[in-house]
Amino acid sequence: MLKATERLERLVSMVPWLIGNNGATIDELEERFQYPRETLLNDLTKVLFFVGPHPHTPDNLIEINLQDDEVWISQANYLARPLNLTYAEAFSLLAKGKMLLQLIDENLAHSSLVSALDKVANCIGANHEQVVVDPGVRDSEIYSLTHSALLNKKKILIRYYSFNDDYSSERVIQPLGLGINDRYLYLRAHCDTANDFRTFRMDRIIHAELSEEGIDTEFLESMDLEPIQNPIDLDFQFSEEGWATLQIKESDSWIISKYPTTSVTGKSNNMLEVTLPISSNVWLGRLLLQLCPETILIEVASGVDIHAGHNLAKRILSRYGFNE
Repeated sequence: MLKATERLERLVSMVPWLIGNNGATIDELEERFQYPRETLLNDLTKVLFFVGPHPHTPDNLIEINLQDDEVWISQANYLARPLNLTYAEAFSLLAKGKMLLQLIDENLAHSSLVSALDKVANCIGANHEQVVVDPGVRDSEIYSLTHSALLNKKKILIRYYSFNDDYSSERVIQPLGLGINDRYLYLRAHCDTANDFRTFRMDRIIHAELSEEGIDTEFLESMDLEPIQNPIDLDFQFSEEGWATLQIKESDSWIISKYPTTSVTGKSNNMLEVTLPISSNVWLGRLLLQLCPETILIEVASGVDIHAGHNLAKRILSRYGFNE
């Protein structure tokens, strides 16, 4: 079901396209604008049909002609050209195009996609090569190999980097499906090495090889797994040696869902006491600089710098010529 804002966006884009192409079939509109057929017919005849400039008299309204599943439009010259993109819309489109380009083939120097990205970049006074996007996939070859393994039901040999422990491990996995959580791409799989199900972030798979051995379909089906959509229960592995306890405002509770925690306790005055693993002092410093000034670093493990945030802030300021 499309939201009202999505329907409006599609209609505004559809009008100049219909005028420029002198009409189209319902099937073409449905496919090109990803518009559900029933909703499309309703919006053409009961919404767009009553649109027009002031004074909104019948002679000023858009005229829709619908016959034999073909659509023509007239009296809409004021919408004959697409509306200009805002800077935010243009940049969002540019970033998504760059992400797609990295996933399919970065060497298509003369492709229509590159040409389109150049035009979008010109709209915001930039060069598309100046925009660097991390698509959540370290290597497009790894993504392609994973996709092939899923289609052909083959096992994969991977080397996986654990961010929190700063080490990599080799594993044999049986891939089950891909999903997106937040802005990252994840692979759900049965890890034969750990003999359990795991969720791997794709950009932390630093090497992958396709195995000749097929997945154990009978075993996986016997587990009665839920359909894979957006993985939520992620397998975080971290060392118990590095940790910190923070007192944060409830407005900073986003760190609880973004990072693994070992304990969360509610306090008075809308404060929370959170204990979480720390991978490095630099990481802790960056986290502290993102939180409200009222944040208190209560306790840290041995080897963790309790002044990590202050020291990082000093280093940043020194780069801009400030001593304090």
